Amino acid sequence: MRCILLLLFLAVAGGLQARVLTDIQQLSAASMQGRKTATAGAELARQFISQRYSELGLQTVGDGYQQSFVYSRLPQKTGVNVIGVVPGCRYSQHYIAVTAHYDHLGQSGGKIYHGADDNASGVAAMLELAARLTQSCPVYSYIFIATDAEESGLYGSKAFVAAPAVPLSNILLNLNLDMISRQDKRGKLYLTGARRYPALIAELEQNYSKLQFLHHRGLTRSPRDSGRHDWPNASDHGPFHRAGIAYLFFGGQDHPHYHTPQDTWQRIEPDFLQMAISAIWQTVKWLEQQTPTTLRSQ
Repeated sequence: MRCILLLLFLAVAGGLQARVLTDIQQLSAASMQGRKTATAGAELARQFISQRYSELGLQTVGDGYQQSFVYSRLPQKTGVNVIGVVPGCRYSQHYIAVTAHYDHLGQSGGKIYHGADDNASGVAAMLELAARLTQSCPVYSYIFIATDAEESGLYGSKAFVAAPAVPLSNILLNLNLDMISRQDKRGKLYLTGARRYPALIAELEQNYSKLQFLHHRGLTRSPRDSGRHDWPNASDHGPFHRAGIAYLFFGGQDHPHYHTPQDTWQRIEPDFLQMAISAIWQTVKWLEQQTPTTLRSQ
């Protein structure tokens, strides 16, 4: 029955790459147990991502794709980032770091928190970017980081910035993807960090009416409600931002199934996800046309 539902879902999705949807379905499956850090489900997710990296031909950094880190001493807690590289041809020593956290909330009260939108969608989009970039030699090198322990405090990205797999001075920009497959009540996908690139904004505005640009530096009023939303530190781009590295963050607002067991692959919105991946890919193509000086944080 699950296979039949997935086939029907793929048919409805139309032009969206089937591998993106199947990656989301696999990562948010019950067998992944909600992918909570330091659980068997998280290990299964890492194995899946590592296998996809290998299939795509991503290079390792160090001894393998998986790099562990300690983020708490009392008691000791350990997370594992999954890292792979697509080397560039022109500016091979300059990197664009693409991040998407794979961890979620695990299980509670006998229920699985599947985390399809949050953030199997971001990981699947990251894998799709890697697949496209391996089809030809990109201008820049790309380091793909599936981060762990984001839900508990951005610890995976903090660990990478503290002990980077490549020198931080060689990282021009962080492209972070988090919750890109569900629209909020305004029907929007949000992009923050683009203010330094007005030419990119102009290009995206022409093609993506559902893309909302956020131009601010700190706490702002959220369009979702009367609360406050700290967009520069809302996800794994935060540690890069604090390290002085430019970032572009594609992400969504909270929706009714955010952080609930109902965040399942069946509730993914294929047309919205396709729009998001298209906008992200157009952004990557724009980045590929710029010089390192243009991309580096001002």
